[in-house]
Order: sequence, then structure tokens, then C-alpha cells
Amino acid sequence: MHALMPPVALIATLALLAWFHRNDRRNFERFRKIEDTRLRQRAFLRGAMKACALYLGMPLVGLVLLGRIDALWIFPREFWPLLPYAPVFALTDPTFLAEAAAGALGGAVLGMAILFRRRRGPRKPARALDITPMLPRNRAETLHILPLILNAGVSEEICFRLYVPLLITMCGAPAWAAFLAAAMLFGWLHRYQGWLGVVLTGVIGAALAACYVGTTGLVFPIVLHLLTNLNALILRPAIQKRFRARAD
Repeated sequence: MHALMPPVALIATLALLAWFHRNDRRNFERFRKIEDTRLRQRAFLRGAMKACALYLGMPLVGLVLLGRIDALWIFPREFWPLLPYAPVFALTDPTFLAEAAAGALGGAVLGMAILFRRRRGPRKPARALDITPMLPRNRAETLHILPLILNAGVSEEICFRLYVPLLITMCGAPAWAAFLAAAMLFGWLHRYQGWLGVVLTGVIGAALAACYVGTTGLVFPIVLHLLTNLNALILRPAIQKRFRARAD
């Protein structure tokens, strides 16, 4: 592999992400105005195909050109310096199980508190975090958004938890800085959700990176990413809708 290959690949990757993000924001603004459910269903499928081509196709091509396709299943040596500081993610570890249970319980309590608070007061548009246009409005839209959710969970983890940090470390940066930069980039690419969306996705990206290093594999962060998207776009809206129906 030529020494210039990693920096060239990194520059090309950042340029493609910036170009896609610019068009993605425009498409999202147009998507907001669509009311016809058939057009919304087609937009979900188009979005999934475009995102798959970028977030999955680009890393696969890049890894092949770099001669590092094995990084998909073998934890890259560039990330080894982080292993002594990585959190433990093991189902046999009592501490991890206790922390996971506490996190799940806390999230459930907080979610229920938010639901009851919204029932008691008038609903206000959330300008700081706006994913309302993405929420399915019927069963057909729910089915059509599933490929988008599946693609995000898989391809974005390969891109932002593996490919981008690997490129940055191959250019000479330390692993911790590479993962931090990738998490910040991940958050910035969600600007269409508002400033709170940028912050939350950046934090989530950092947490998923910790999961990736802690398990030395992509399976666990992919599963967590899928569950997060399913909760945000399908499960939580369905629960909120049922609560509102009962309140009415």
C-alpha cells in the first residue's frame, strides 16, 4: 500500500460525506412538506438506498483499496492502545449486568415521566430536536422505514466506528483522537435534527465507540444502534400515540 493512500482516502471520504450531508439537508427540508403517504414511502426507500451506497459502499471499497477488509472481523491493531482503558462489556460480568439493568430502568422511568408530563400540558413543537417528519404515520410507512433503520444500524457503525477512525489513525493520529473526531463528525451529520440532535448523536456515537472497543467487534454496537433507532422511530411514538388516544 502506498503511503499516500490513507490521507487520500480520508480526504475523499470527508468530501463525500460533506457533499452527501449538503444534499441530505435539502432533501429533508423537501421531505417535511410531503403529505402523500405513497411519496413518503418512496422517500424512505430512496433514503435507505442512498445511505447504504455511501455509509456501506464507501467503507467497503476503501477497506479493499487499503488492503484492510479483514478489519471488519479482526479488531485493528491501530486501536489496541485503547484496550487497557476500554470498559468491560460481558454478559458474565455482574457489574456490567447491574449497570445495564440500571440504565434500562432509568430510561424507562424517564420515558414514562416525559409521557405523563406531555399528557398534562399542551404539546409544543420541539425545535431543538426535530425528527417528527421521520415518524411513520401508518403501517405501510412503518414497513418502508425498516430498511432505513436497518441500514443505519449496520452501515453507520461500519463507517463511523471502524472506517473513519481507522483512516485517521493510519494518517498518524492517536486512536482516542480518531474516535473522538468520528463521533463529532457523526453528530454534525445529523444537523437536520436540530442542535440537540447533533449533541445527542455525538454522545451516542462516542458511547457506541466505547462499546466497539470494549467488545473488540461491531456486533454489539450494531445491535444497540438498531435498538436505539427502533425505539426512537417506532416503539416510543407508538406508545405515545396510545397514551394520547386514552387521554382523549
